[in-house]
Amino acid sequence: TSPTFSKIMFMNTRVLVVLSFVTCFGLCAESQADASSPVHIDDLLKPIKVLHDIECVAPKAIQFLKKDEATFSLSGTLSGKRATIVLRPEAGSWDISAYSYVRVDLMNTGTGLVWIQGRLDNKGAENWHNSTPSMAYVMPGERVVLGFAYPRAADLNDADAIFDSQSGKPNGHRMHWKPFDPEAVIACRLLIQSSADEISLQQMQVSLAQPYGVEANASLMELPYLDAYGQVRQLDWQRKLQDESELSRRHADEAHQLAMNPGPDAFNDYGGWASGPQLAATGFFRTEQYKGRWWLVDPSGQLFFSHGANSTGFAQKTPIQGREALFAWLPNADDSAFEGVVKKSNAHFVVANLIRTFGPDWQEAAYDRVHRRMRQWGMNTIGAWSDAQLLRDRKTPYTTILHIGHGYSPLGHGISDPFAYEFKQALRKGLAKMLHQGRQDAWCVGAFIDNEIDWSQDFVRTSFLLGKQQPVRVAVIACLREKYESINDLNTAWSTEFAEWEQVSAMPDEETDGIVKDISMLRHLIAGEYYQQCRDAMREVLPDLLYLGSRMHKAPDEVMEEAIRSVDVLSLNAYEPLASGHLPSELDKPALVSEFHFAAPDRGVPGTGLWPIGDQLQRSRAYVGYVMAGVLHPNVVGTHWFAYTDQSAAGRPGENFQIGFVDVTDTPYPIITGASRDLANVMYYLVDRENLNLLEALEKLWGNAR
Repeated sequence: TSPTFSKIMFMNTRVLVVLSFVTCFGLCAESQADASSPVHIDDLLKPIKVLHDIECVAPKAIQFLKKDEATFSLSGTLSGKRATIVLRPEAGSWDISAYSYVRVDLMNTGTGLVWIQGRLDNKGAENWHNSTPSMAYVMPGERVVLGFAYPRAADLNDADAIFDSQSGKPNGHRMHWKPFDPEAVIACRLLIQSSADEISLQQMQVSLAQPYGVEANASLMELPYLDAYGQVRQLDWQRKLQDESELSRRHADEAHQLAMNPGPDAFNDYGGWASGPQLAATGFFRTEQYKGRWWLVDPSGQLFFSHGANSTGFAQKTPIQGREALFAWLPNADDSAFEGVVKKSNAHFVVANLIRTFGPDWQEAAYDRVHRRMRQWGMNTIGAWSDAQLLRDRKTPYTTILHIGHGYSPLGHGISDPFAYEFKQALRKGLAKMLHQGRQDAWCVGAFIDNEIDWSQDFVRTSFLLGKQQPVRVAVIACLREKYESINDLNTAWSTEFAEWEQVSAMPDEETDGIVKDISMLRHLIAGEYYQQCRDAMREVLPDLLYLGSRMHKAPDEVMEEAIRSVDVLSLNAYEPLASGHLPSELDKPALVSEFHFAAPDRGVPGTGLWPIGDQLQRSRAYVGYVMAGVLHPNVVGTHWFAYTDQSAAGRPGENFQIGFVDVTDTPYPIITGASRDLANVMYYLVDRENLNLLEALEKLWGNAR
């Protein structure tokens, strides 16, 4: 195709790329023939430098034995089946900044399943500050890798600006919101737990892999970055798509597997426990406390654990404008065969690959395959932000979400004014439009309202800075007037000099005891009104559906308490090792983990998410361990993974995480999907086992899977 124009882009002061591309989006990629050969990701993650200067701090019952300079072992008795062991430099700290991956190789020669929660520490390390985590589950007789794909500060990145939209970049740079300095690692901390009383970890080595920087990764920096299928062009990995004809072969193989194994025998039509207790059937999802634990109950009256995934469907995208050099292929603007691949200057490579698989009329077959896949994987819920067509199909239960704070947040950070008439009206209008044709649907588990509201920000202080007629300001002043008999009493409590109530404005920065108590009181007031208004709107507009809360990530205790009072199910976005790790103490409500994930660097998408894991085996085990902990917890009624599909390797922007159950070619990752299916086959039967230990349950599950 003859190019219609050329565009010159400067990657940095040293690199000049001249791009020729056809009308609007059709790129010419003939120069790829001269490119260097792809690097296999397994070679990139192989040990390069072994750390020799290791000393160990461990309980007396654990023996640290060096076999040689590079190899050591840990063995002994675990007090309470757990111990914390610290591997640290013999002097000073480790500088690992020339690399991007730390691996701890080890073999479990003991008799029990060993779970290792690892952490690389800087000075002053905490779980979410000055550290970076990973973890690994090791069955008896196994040799595995505890892998750390660690982040570094933004200003340490030496990649060209065209890669700025990527959390993980081809030079090995990874981003995370928490600080971690690879130049000053003072320890590798291992929290070791086992199903047995003793451990024997042999052939242990700590080594560095994946060289860091543009110079060390010159071939990976070559443009175009993505191939025609949306995959990283200069990397290779297991099951990377090499030829378009492979898509139809993969589809045929999968169709056969879906027909042979349609899903867990324990599931009824909704995914509830078919042979479990029969409770009252109301025609909609509800909650009930049954035999000491909370449950969802499906419309037919069967117990239901919501095992699901968010963002299910084909909306994965990556921006094009100003980044055309990243793409080896994009369809011509007038190419009807690939209609819908480019929307609003975003490329949807998943859609392109579905067109290659099913043809131009791909939607019906592709969406049907999603439902069948989820059933086979033992997933019974389509989570938030999923494609509307999947919800309309009414084949798999689903949740829906309404965003109010995005467009109306006078208190900042997504916090609405819950006393305002506009907020109450927007709630009702939004809820009325959420479901197909405005009807309540038996397949809808319930609705979230808002997502990760940043309640940790000082919304109480903000309320005093709003206009005098702002309803929330009127409400907080009224609350204070009810507490204090006069403005002088307020001034005494706050150390202020307001002449009258109408003049009350900014709280002093220096907090008196009175201010601290009043902030707590007003947090209850504002958050209580917010969650009560959401509940009232749900009862008025969608009375038969569950109010699932606001997908809380962090919040003061007062806000959490108010949410618990009003929601039907408390939803928490919890990036923790286990589903039970973020629950409020003494919770007497059902809870849904509405978002979590684990990501690994070994499948071509360089971003490793909010909880990085070493490889696909450990990603699948972290997933199963997380969900299993929820299944065994008396308050957890479901877990929703984020997300169904990997994010684009080129960024969405800001994130490019390997977090999918399927990749950009819409090919499932067999290790994690198989692990999900194995878990679902047993999850309903586990709840009848009293005092079942998590590691014992996992050991039995994985032992049987072998």
